[in-house]
Formats: sequence, C-alpha cells, structure tokens
Amino acid sequence: MKLRIFCLVAFSMLMGVISAQKLTLNKRVGANWKSSEVSMKNKPNGIIYRLREDIQCDDLPRVPEVENLIVMIAEPIDLGWLALYRLPLSDSKYNFVVVLYNHDKKPTQTINLCDISNNRYCEVQDVRWDGENQFLMFNMACPSYASEVKGKGSKLHCYDVAKKRMVWETDWLTSNDIFTFDDQFVYCSYGFTNEKDYLFMLDKFTGKVYSKIPMTKKVEYMELNFKDDKKQLYVVDYDNHLFIYDVVGGSLNAVPKMFTVVYATSSDGFLNLRESPSTSSKILGRLNSKSHDLGNGVLLQNGEQWSRVRIGNTEGYVYTKYMGKQTWFDGKGASVLVARDNINVYSEDFSDSGRMPVFTTLKAGTVIADRFSDEGEYYRLVTGHDCLFVKKSDVVVNKKL
Repeated sequence: MKLRIFCLVAFSMLMGVISAQKLTLNKRVGANWKSSEVSMKNKPNGIIYRLREDIQCDDLPRVPEVENLIVMIAEPIDLGWLALYRLPLSDSKYNFVVVLYNHDKKPTQTINLCDISNNRYCEVQDVRWDGENQFLMFNMACPSYASEVKGKGSKLHCYDVAKKRMVWETDWLTSNDIFTFDDQFVYCSYGFTNEKDYLFMLDKFTGKVYSKIPMTKKVEYMELNFKDDKKQLYVVDYDNHLFIYDVVGGSLNAVPKMFTVVYATSSDGFLNLRESPSTSSKILGRLNSKSHDLGNGVLLQNGEQWSRVRIGNTEGYVYTKYMGKQTWFDGKGASVLVARDNINVYSEDFSDSGRMPVFTTLKAGTVIADRFSDEGEYYRLVTGHDCLFVKKSDVVVNKKL
C-alpha cells in the first residue's frame, strides 16, 4: 500500500513538472505594436514570404548534389557555414539539400532532407541549426491546403548530424512557415487561411508537445525576447497582430549550467564586447576567433539576438549571430566534473614558463566537462586541439547527469 501511494505521489509530481512547461498569454498588443518591439531578425526577407531566405555568403562551393539547385539560406554556424539548396520555386517537383561547410568554406557533409524525412511532396519552409547539440531542425510543410496531401504534411523534424539519425519528428500539421528554439524548447505553428491555426511549444530533445494554443489567424513570425527576468515569445499573425507569451518553466539563469567557451565567427575575426545589448553601446573589449582551437570568452547567457559573455574579468554583450560555441560538457562521458565552489579554470602557457594563467572563474554547481584526464594535481579538460585545467580539489566527480 505504501509503495502504491509513493508511486502515485511520484507520478503526480512528475505530471506537475510536465504540465508546468507551457506558454501563457501575457499581452495581446494588436496591430498597433511598434517596430522597435519586434526585430524581424528571424526572417530578414520579410513576414509574409513563407520560406526564410537569408544569403549571407555567395561564394560557397557547390557539391555535385546541388549543381542544379538554387541557394536559399547561407548563414554562419559554429562549425563554419550552413547552406540550404532547392529546386527553383517554379519547379513542380521538390528537392531540398543542406550542405555544411567548415570555416574555410570546404564542404564537410551533405544532407538530403527529402531522403532523411522520406518526403518529396512537401516544401521545406524553415531550417534551423542547434550547434550545441549538433541538431539540424527543419519542417516539411504543405505548400497549400492540408487536404491536398490528405493531411500528411507540415511535420517538424530534428536530425542529429553527428550520429546521422533522426532524433524525433512531430505529428502532421504541426509546423509550417517559421519556427525558432532555445536551450530547452522549440516554438512552431501551423495554419493556412481557413484551416485551424495553432501555436506549439515542444521539448527540444523529444518533440513532446507542452502547449498547443488555438490562434484566430495563421502565425507569420515569431522571436524570443528576455524582459524583466522573463523569457517571452513574441508572435505576429496574418492580420499583423502581436501577441506576447510568457515561457513558463523555462530557465533564465545568469550562470550557465554547463561551461561553454565562445568565440567570434565573423569574417573580420572578432566581435565587439559591448556594455549593453545595442550597437550604439560602449565597446568594452573584443571576442576573438579561435586560437589553438579555443575561444577567449565564456558564455553567461545565450540570447536570440545578443548574448552575455565574460572575457577575462569583463562582462558584456556580443551579437549572437556571429558567436560560435564549444561546450566542455558534451554528453559522451560516463561522469562529469562539477565545480565545488567558486573556482578558477586555468589555460596552458605556451611560453613554456610553467605558468598556468587563470582563463576564467566558475560558480559552484557549474558542470565543467565530461572528457578529462588525470594530470596529478589537476584534471586536464580536452576539446578539439586544445585544453584547460582545473584543480582536483576544486571539483567533484559525479556520475553522468
């Protein structure tokens, strides 16, 4: 009897945690919203046109699989570049191919989205790259009414590029047009003129639906913003009405759970570190590109447009679009290092003087790494071609979280 009661209590607690993850309407602004409230950064070619077009590089080399295709997206990512190619809009058939490039613009992987989704009758309307998890997310959407494909369209897919497998896919009629995501959730929508319109919030790692909100009109645009210590989703519908939703259950911590090094991916090799999230704000320093395969900043708060980072002892904001990330906790080890208290992280001194200068400081409870080796007084953290060090006395070795 006691076991049964315990199980019921545990189940109720679990359901309470699950139900706590949701979108709640904070404000309906209507059509009188100011342009300063919404940046439009997620759809640089405008609100209405359904396929996001964002060509930031026009000299990426072609691979044989895309010789007869046109480029729709060419944007910087942590690995280098991502490009989406498709048949011309006038073509009656569909073919969508993503090519990943390194920082030298050399192609490293070609992914045919039609093949991995087993769908050649729907149109890709948005593609998003999650560099922290090596996820490629894309939708295969109805180009017209759902009835024309018997309801089998507008599905969102999450593909693990490193493992070359589909992580999850949603039910039909879940995602057309634009979608976006953060460290925990994916936000998407479905709608088409007189069909039923919905806004969704999904678990980024499982695709589980946390919120399904009816909309009076189709969603045309969405972006995440942080205001008054709240994470909020700004949504613009077909009638140009703005809705602001609070993301309930989402974390917004000043200190990252995981230790993440950041670096510039811009063509000039650096990003300005600014006092506040604005291009007119005072410049405090620079975030440089990788040196010895290591960035020179530490991520404090990842944002949609601006991210808060620390370089040495200086904290400020850099433009997220040109910021790359490498997380020392990469999920492949059997155990993790966790900061015992406020600790120092040391970098190698390449002058052979024997000094190990402080790279950064981390607060108690920060997950540091799960790939490390014993170096006597220190644990050596390894990623890419470079390494950092922490004192053994400063950390606790826990089994994988």
